[in-house]
Amino acid sequence: MPIQRKCFRSVKDIKTHAGSVGQTFYPHKAFMRISCLEMERARRIKERESAQLRIKAINDRLKEIDMEKSTLLDRINIANTMQANAKAHTESDDAPDKKTTSRNIRGLVLKY
Repeated sequence: MPIQRKCFRSVKDIKTHAGSVGQTFYPHKAFMRISCLEMERARRIKERESAQLRIKAINDRLKEIDMEKSTLLDRINIANTMQANAKAHTESDDAPDKKTTSRNIRGLVLKY
């Protein structure tokens, strides 16, 4: 009959409570976690409010840009209409004078 070997225990076989400590419920830790969550909530609310103010400022500026753009486009349209009217008026006045052309090729001369 063979000799039975006795199982030797080592350090690996020692049972500890290292993992079970974290599973115990401690009320003071729960209250600390609640206070941390409340502080984070307050920060997030403040962050959301400041983001909403930035969005409002951006929307206001976009409205101003649209108003200024439409004003400038209206002014351009009015100027183009006035130029077209002036050109039509000038052409109708200058029609008989086109037979007599000017020989002045120098163009515009400015005197200081």
